[in-house]
Amino acid sequence: MKADARCLVCHMNQALRVFNKYIRSEEGKWERLKNVMDVLKSARWGMKPIEIAEILYPALENMVSVRDVYEQEKKRSNEMAEKMLEKFGKIIRSSMDPLYDAAKLAIAGNLIDLGTPNWDEDGIYRKISDILQKPFGINDYEMFKEELSNATKILYIVDNAGEIVFDRFFIEIMKEYNEGVEVVVAAKSKPIINDATVSEAKEIMKNVAEVIDSGMTVPGTIVEKGSDRFRRLFFGSDIVISKGQGNFEGIVGEGGGNVYFLLTVKCDVVADFLKVPVGTMVFMKKKE
Repeated sequence: MKADARCLVCHMNQALRVFNKYIRSEEGKWERLKNVMDVLKSARWGMKPIEIAEILYPALENMVSVRDVYEQEKKRSNEMAEKMLEKFGKIIRSSMDPLYDAAKLAIAGNLIDLGTPNWDEDGIYRKISDILQKPFGINDYEMFKEELSNATKILYIVDNAGEIVFDRFFIEIMKEYNEGVEVVVAAKSKPIINDATVSEAKEIMKNVAEVIDSGMTVPGTIVEKGSDRFRRLFFGSDIVISKGQGNFEGIVGEGGGNVYFLLTVKCDVVADFLKVPVGTMVFMKKKE
């Protein structure tokens, strides 16, 4: 999926959010944003949006002298998600189709900034409850459910911290639905934005799924840049689950892999690509 001019503006806004977090001086932000403009000059037409982020975020880390710019937010997100799961887990397990509702919860986690300071637990609970009542805008769930019943190996490519707790719950429900299935989770090799890293994923996925290093340094997935084992699993697994918009941006339109995309549409670029409104929840099988 190609980036367009809106993606450059988006990355400038992302840079400003990082500077607002770490730089007090308005002049300091001004000068650093000028440096960001220089970095973005190296972005070429035809790149994927996540490839622009791959060149931008190492530069941002250097500009603020911080290796993991959202480290505290990620920890807070995971803590909040665990609290939410205590509330929603029992409800979902007693629903008519726990697998369907667990998938919705995993996608709903992608909608909410669980690391927001001064969060209101009741407010977030209400927001997730509202999301769970909405249908998928693109819905290949029944096809997935049928394939899951016969699957022996699944590669699950995780996205952000926070929602990874809901991913774990979805994996647990999948393994209850098909007791013979093996699930391998792929996470980032190093911090980028608020994506879950291998060490963070191992902490969350204890006794639920093996976690591997995807080899990715982009906030998403570009299969050809993956580790050897990641690529073998991507092409050799019965099902690949791609969580989040960044993974979608990198994988859609590429050949191979029996991929299901689970995401919330967060921007106009992806909304236009899928021909759905921003905010749509998507459970979609990749077309060859």
